[in-house]
Amino acid sequence: MTKINQIFIVGSSRSGTTMMGRILDNHPSIFTFKELHFFGTIWANSNSQILSQYEKIKLLSRLFCIQENGVFNQENISDFNEKSKRLLKYNQLEDPLAIYDLFLKEVTIESSATISCEQTPKNIYYLNEILEYFPNAKVINMVRDQRDVLLSQKNKWKRRFLGASAIPLSDAIRSYINYHPILTSKVWNSSLQHTFRYKNNERVKIVKFEELLADSVETLKDICDFLGIDFSKKMLEVPVIGSSTEKDRNGDMRIDDSKISKWKNGGLSNAEIYLSQKMSSAMLKEFNYPLRKFIFPPVLSIYFLLIFPVKLGLAFLFNLHRMASIVEVIKKRFFVK
Repeated sequence: MTKINQIFIVGSSRSGTTMMGRILDNHPSIFTFKELHFFGTIWANSNSQILSQYEKIKLLSRLFCIQENGVFNQENISDFNEKSKRLLKYNQLEDPLAIYDLFLKEVTIESSATISCEQTPKNIYYLNEILEYFPNAKVINMVRDQRDVLLSQKNKWKRRFLGASAIPLSDAIRSYINYHPILTSKVWNSSLQHTFRYKNNERVKIVKFEELLADSVETLKDICDFLGIDFSKKMLEVPVIGSSTEKDRNGDMRIDDSKISKWKNGGLSNAEIYLSQKMSSAMLKEFNYPLRKFIFPPVLSIYFLLIFPVKLGLAFLFNLHRMASIVEVIKKRFFVK
């Protein structure tokens, strides 16, 4: 019988967190949530820890709304107010984390499961808070070759046209604006620095995306042992969807190993590869990702350097609404101690 109550799947965006969530969701004891974006977007350490009754109802209703309709459709939060009021009536909770915990437990029970699985990638920046507040939680930290992440982020705006039609056009535009080889590589590097801090933590397991794809059965067995759950090969029957370079194949239920080192087949310029490696060479080496050698910097690197300040400013503006605390988000992502 497992002793864990929660699983948090974290990592750099486009590193296989969603696929891992689908794999674990195939286990009868686990319910995988949609990306909730609670940490960093809804709540931050700088937030007041004591909420009014109105604020508590609004927070809990917002979480129910995201789970029901997705993070892009939060117009009908008030539809869940009555349910939130009933739950809060019998639970004297004061701070946001307690309400978040209540939400996880309630939806997991409603889904006839016993273990909550939260798969928001950027929770990587809140592992201190997660491990402290949830003593019976374990973390799976997904790691993927930065150049494959770069290729996926470059094309992420296309997801709306490759099967994820629920993504609003505004978010597709935001994804397009967000991409720049230096900025994207800096965020990846930051997430891996956070990963490195927990490499010896017994409650955190680092899983390389490439190993999961290349040797799915043995890697998943190892993950199940870490979580204290039974392994089943049926857990690996997940749809081949979510790519930013090809259309979804919902009926194709398997682990697609063609996603390993896709960057080597094209899609990135030499300048993008060069700049990404310059930004993150230490972390690439630390996680055994071989570097491509360059005798001279590619000429196109100058272009990317020149437009970087403009891209950085636009990315900041387009992501303001996703930050609960601007100062904390910047500190956690770009100033890793």
